[in-house]
Amino acid sequence: MRRPTTFRLESLAACVLLLFGVANQAAAVDSGNWMDLFKDIQSGASSQPTSQAASAPASQPVAEATWPPGLLMDGLDKLSLKKPLDDLGLRIYGVEEVGFTGNMTNGQRVLFGRVFDAFRPDNVQENQLRLILERPYDPTKSFDFGGRFEMMYGSDARITKNTFPGSTEYAIPENVGGGVGADWLDFLQAYGQLWFKTGKESGLEVTGGKWVTPLGAEVIAAEGNALYSHSYLFGYAIPFTNTGVKFNYIWNSQWSTYFAVVNGWDDFADNNDDVSYMAGAAWSGTEQIGGHARDQVYFNMITGPEQTGITGNQRTVFDATVTHWWTDKLSSTLNGDIGTEEGIKPHGGVGNWYGLAHYLTYVFNDYVSGTWRTEWFADDTGARIGQSGNFYENTFGLTLTPCPKDAVLKNLSIRPEIRWDSSDQPVFGGDHDQLTLGLDMIFKF
Repeated sequence: MRRPTTFRLESLAACVLLLFGVANQAAAVDSGNWMDLFKDIQSGASSQPTSQAASAPASQPVAEATWPPGLLMDGLDKLSLKKPLDDLGLRIYGVEEVGFTGNMTNGQRVLFGRVFDAFRPDNVQENQLRLILERPYDPTKSFDFGGRFEMMYGSDARITKNTFPGSTEYAIPENVGGGVGADWLDFLQAYGQLWFKTGKESGLEVTGGKWVTPLGAEVIAAEGNALYSHSYLFGYAIPFTNTGVKFNYIWNSQWSTYFAVVNGWDDFADNNDDVSYMAGAAWSGTEQIGGHARDQVYFNMITGPEQTGITGNQRTVFDATVTHWWTDKLSSTLNGDIGTEEGIKPHGGVGNWYGLAHYLTYVFNDYVSGTWRTEWFADDTGARIGQSGNFYENTFGLTLTPCPKDAVLKNLSIRPEIRWDSSDQPVFGGDHDQLTLGLDMIFKF
């Protein structure tokens, strides 16, 4: 018998109070920006770009160059430490994300099917503190080199960690949550790059080291996603990171293709004395809208043995993402994955998983954008998610930038969301569905 769903008012209250407090604080420190928004709405001009210099209140600094490099480099400049980094082509910057997920319908301690927000629901979490040191190469030069070193600390690193040396659990008592919510330290990316320019628009980019996978529509970096929670496809259909060597050839402003030899899924150190292979292509249309291509298509695949100590059982995934901008404010993204793996325990058969996720995003103005994600994910044998069945979710979320014209607070964004998950299996604490409210705050520096 299907159990009745219970609604948890304490989680709702916590989300509302947290959002109300942040909004009040932002309004107090930058009330001029909010007054500008109200004036825009009243005049019907909120959908049009505005001049920051003309509309910013006299008492507030006008927003400067976009992040990165950000506030950290500005601080180093005031200490006369920025020039040595500039001379070397280096920059350092970071991101802080704190979040809360309220479980509204059952008392699960771990939310089934979720990724970074799976553990410790109804608690504020230090999701990720990332510090990045990088040297971007200059594509206008005939030859250049670059690289990136990225460290991540927080509860998200508990999921992304792999066999990279130094991935260490920090057992902080107030964050452990019975062993399911500990903060970790993970060296998320560490790679070097070589650039060989071969033509006016063409060149070869060689990357060696550990990098975030090119598969999927969502990324590990919080600021790179429109929603706080992640899709099933991001969490279970594809890897998080790859380690190896990648050759990416840019043919022109529309086309690029790559081939890579890697250790596999989320393995810095090889786990079975064999390698996996990756290949992909990216295409951008010639028609421009809002400073970017109206249409973009990405295709990726990875294949190879991934089971520890076994070289015969192949895991293969095909991934595609298509984005179309209907207007300069409305966009659609469709992401699809098909995966298969041999030798799935306990019976040694073949496991298959596949799914689709669609994102519809509208940018209302400088202050507010909204996204609706709808998704279906199927795992025939439970090879990826641990339970066979079909899994669905609909998520509605906002990205609020309270102070887009302030030089410091423009780096703050707040993302409330409501999410409904369902399945043909009773995986949500014995229920077939689950309702959660989420809220995170991101600050780029």
